[in-house]
Amino acid sequence: MLLFAVLVGAAFYYRHRADVHKRLMTLATVSLLAAPIARLPFEFMKAGPPAFFGVADLFIVAMLVYDLITRKRIHSATIWGGLLILVSQPLRLMLAGTPAWLAFAGWLTR
Repeated sequence: MLLFAVLVGAAFYYRHRADVHKRLMTLATVSLLAAPIARLPFEFMKAGPPAFFGVADLFIVAMLVYDLITRKRIHSATIWGGLLILVSQPLRLMLAGTPAWLAFAGWLTR
C-alpha cells in the first residue's frame, strides 16, 4: 500500500501533465493487483508469488507495448513506475513474515 500511495502522490503532483498522470495512476492500480490475483481460483496460482506477481506484471508489459506502439518509445513514467513495482515485489515477500509487519497488519485490521 505504501507504493500505491507513492504512485498516487506522484500522479497528483503531475496532474497537469496528462501523459505522466495517467501512467502513474494506472501503475498505482497495478501495484495493488497481486493480492486479488492471488485469490483467483486457477491451478497455476498454486505456484505462489511468481504466478500472481507475474500476472500483475503483464499489465506493465501491456503499458510498455502501448507506449511503443503509440509513441515509438517507452514513456519515462512507465519505466520508473514499472521498475518501482518490480523492485517492490521481492521486498514485499521479505517483509511479509516479519514480526513488525504482522503486528502492524494485526493493528490495522482490528
